[in-house]
Amino acid sequence: ATTALTETVDVDAVGLSDSLVTVTPAEYGNAVLLTIRIRTDDFLIGFDADVANLLNYNMVDTIDRLARNALDAGGTEVTHTATAETDITASDDITVALVRQQRAALRKASVMPWDGSSYGAVIHPDVAYDLKSETGDGSWTAAAQYSDASRIWNDEIGTYANVRFIESPRAKINTDGGASSVDTYTTYFFGQEMLAKAESIAPHMVLGPVTDKLMRFQPLGWHTYAGWSVLRSAALRRLITASTIGSN
Repeated sequence: ATTALTETVDVDAVGLSDSLVTVTPAEYGNAVLLTIRIRTDDFLIGFDADVANLLNYNMVDTIDRLARNALDAGGTEVTHTATAETDITASDDITVALVRQQRAALRKASVMPWDGSSYGAVIHPDVAYDLKSETGDGSWTAAAQYSDASRIWNDEIGTYANVRFIESPRAKINTDGGASSVDTYTTYFFGQEMLAKAESIAPHMVLGPVTDKLMRFQPLGWHTYAGWSVLRSAALRRLITASTIGSN
């Protein structure tokens, strides 16, 4: 609204509009069968709590993978200096310049930062190793150096170029995805409105019924009814690189 208002003339109202992103939930789950023999003979899986811990890890791992699959299907893919992922060589590792380019692209698209003026990124440990080794302009700020330590995200390793990095082994590795069997890695740069989730039934543990005559078998599992999709494409950028300590 850059036209000056006329003192005695009312403004014309403008109608609002919306857009629709469809997220279709689906059922996911897994289960194990506890037996009397397992409960009696196994050192580690002797109690329901141990099994529940294993199932909980499987549930979280699955949910992270499903969310990552949605991210991998949307946003903008950037392939280092190569023209395609299949052309990436062992020397095409992450640089400060590439990080700044992703932040600039998010800011240029008016993507809302994730926290204050900072955007977020999920990075694989192999790629984080290369980024921390960068000696160019700028400096790595470890999370422990933040003035307000209570605002550190889970698995956050620090800030670089006004991007807060979360290290995760679940960041995608594409085995032999580059040239000459070089493994490629995806680093996810994002702001708000990156991902949408539809959750009809929240993830939860399920204690199955005992149906055998001697009550030897006890099912235990987890279940959810949910779905994920990229909400705003401009809010996500996927940087594909190699790593100097990857399989090259």
